[in-house]
Amino acid sequence: MQVLKRKNYRFDNFQLDFSKRRLLLDGKTVSLNPKAFDLLSVLIEHNGELLTKEDLFRLVWDDQIVEESNLTVNMSAIRKALGERASNPRYITTVSGRGYYFTANLKESADENLVIESRTVARIVVEHDADDSKSLSLPVAVRPNRNWTGVAAFVVLAIVAMLGVGGYFARRAYLSKTAASVASIKKLTNHGKARYAALSPDSRLFAFSMYEGSKTSLWLGYVDGGEPIEIRPPAEMIYLSLRFSPDGTNLYYVSSENYRRGDLYRIPVFGGAAEKVQDDVRGAVTFAPDGKRMAFVRADAETGQQFLVITGLNGSNEQKIAQPPANFAFAASTPVWSLKGDMIAVGGANDDDNPTGKIFIVNTSDKTITPLTTETLSAISSLCWLHDGSGLIVVAREKDSLSTQLWQVSYPAGDSRRIVTDLNLYGGSISLSVDDKSLLAVQSLVESNIWVAPAEDLGKAKQITFGSPGQNNGWNGLKWLRDGRIIYTKQVNNTRTIWSAEEDGSNQKQLIPGGGINTLPSVPDNEKFVIFQSSRSGNPAVWRADIDGNNLIQLTGAGIAAQPGVSPDGKWVVYISDREDLGDVWRISIDGGEPMRLTDTQFSWVDVSPDSRFVAGGCLENGKPKLGIISIDGGKMLKIFDVPRLANFRLGVRWTPDGQAITYRDWGNGIWKQDINGGEPVLIKDLPEEKLYGYGWSPDGKHFAYTRGNEVDDVVFISNAAKF
Repeated sequence: MQVLKRKNYRFDNFQLDFSKRRLLLDGKTVSLNPKAFDLLSVLIEHNGELLTKEDLFRLVWDDQIVEESNLTVNMSAIRKALGERASNPRYITTVSGRGYYFTANLKESADENLVIESRTVARIVVEHDADDSKSLSLPVAVRPNRNWTGVAAFVVLAIVAMLGVGGYFARRAYLSKTAASVASIKKLTNHGKARYAALSPDSRLFAFSMYEGSKTSLWLGYVDGGEPIEIRPPAEMIYLSLRFSPDGTNLYYVSSENYRRGDLYRIPVFGGAAEKVQDDVRGAVTFAPDGKRMAFVRADAETGQQFLVITGLNGSNEQKIAQPPANFAFAASTPVWSLKGDMIAVGGANDDDNPTGKIFIVNTSDKTITPLTTETLSAISSLCWLHDGSGLIVVAREKDSLSTQLWQVSYPAGDSRRIVTDLNLYGGSISLSVDDKSLLAVQSLVESNIWVAPAEDLGKAKQITFGSPGQNNGWNGLKWLRDGRIIYTKQVNNTRTIWSAEEDGSNQKQLIPGGGINTLPSVPDNEKFVIFQSSRSGNPAVWRADIDGNNLIQLTGAGIAAQPGVSPDGKWVVYISDREDLGDVWRISIDGGEPMRLTDTQFSWVDVSPDSRFVAGGCLENGKPKLGIISIDGGKMLKIFDVPRLANFRLGVRWTPDGQAITYRDWGNGIWKQDINGGEPVLIKDLPEEKLYGYGWSPDGKHFAYTRGNEVDDVVFISNAAKF
């Protein structure tokens, strides 16, 4: 028998236990996936040394072809496990453009004894990957205390060596054979603040918008490298799309003050004076191959009816060529002209009982419109034709999925396949290189966690959840209970559901069982039920469960019912119908029954006042966003308030506990507070100067919880993803 000592490491309250492959904090196991553990082990074993990305790929993913996002995701998981952020490192220091340092006061220990015994059968394990290990068993007769022992051992080792060498070359041959179908992803930006991007016709330049709080700037870079140059300085505006002109000399962009209404401008590629081309363009423009015409989606100001229109480059000779089929709406960010000029593809979503997405093909000659895809994709946000017309690249989600990904859809069959498989999301816009071999896209990685603070001193907030990227704790709503627990949303295994935790983040439990997308929890004062929005029956609907998560009941019928809020007295549930983002306000008993329409005024994200008498929410007046208050009894509009430029009602309007003010989010910074007696809205003090998400006060008004999120958006260049 041979006893080996293996070192473990301690730093502060952490311990890395190599033999049991676990990270401990104060003696309790911290959740860490196998690859993240391997990565942390390498960092610790090279404590104080600069490790480049190439070093880490070699040491952790040796002989594996992986995307750079694997390193980013696992590094983020380690930071969360260690309770640190990249912007405020405690143990892992990032050296921009070079690599990473692990810096901690390490203490070594050898508490674990590894025992190796002689047995009659030896088992040799060949581990291919920490996440997917396979074993090769070689039964070998061992005859101890005989002269043949050394010979037998030599034979065994020789066999193992030959198998290892053969396996190595077989593996390398397999990898080289399949490497052509594995995507290569190159980051063109590294600041995490890109929003929209476009590739020049010759594939040499790319343009992108960069957000900085409430301001956005416009930049130009070279695909082959180098520092981007600023061509439009930061301004209180938002870019809704970017496109190069077909000849590559100009850049067209749509800018808006508040995400709602935009205008089209043209600017020389390397900067200069911007020229306004067209009013009221709310999404992307696409150019005809001859470079003389452009197309975009426009909505009638009075009726709201959408049309796909074609105009000259200066907005002249506008011609309506198509409108969406019944119950469908065009996605304004999607129109794209085919390279032959005979078709324009445009994405759309319907408002039926079971919302889906489709790609439509508009014939530019006879103006016919036909669906290309079946109902397998949803949330279609960007399209790009392949140059040979054999299909399109699409940014979309698979139906019932939460992940926005890149797809290839064939034409005319309409078959779809995923292009890239990773943990990132994709959006913004997409552009194909001139040879159809590379793709420009905006890649996103999102995460969020919940913070709790005394209501009287929000500056003393403490983080209570430490979820990994993609879990998005509290992003889509949270609610306090009187016993100090918080009910909140959490994303696990591509489904979003509702959990509960103590005020300090301990004792996390899933409250609502999986199935569909479950969001926006709301609880009456008697805490008998939890009300929430769920798609578990196929369409967004209002559901009720007991406070312990049992006895699920769908309160609303087959139509869309979204953004629910329950009255504190436990009698009513109010919600939005017709569309998931904006619609009429309805009221239904918490026990179910026949719903009642409160108003035909378009509202969104409603909340009931603490005295259960009023409903507040976002609304429109003459096409402009406002904050409105209506009666819960008859729906009469009682008050209406102006809102700041970047007012954001999404994810919830909230009354203050005393009922004297209404709060709502900002697209760029913090939470606004509007006194119901009038006056200008003010930002709540001592909150982080950043975009926040779900939030709310405890029932006694003494504590405040809010969700801080991290959205990392960068421009990437994807090559070698089979055939685009």
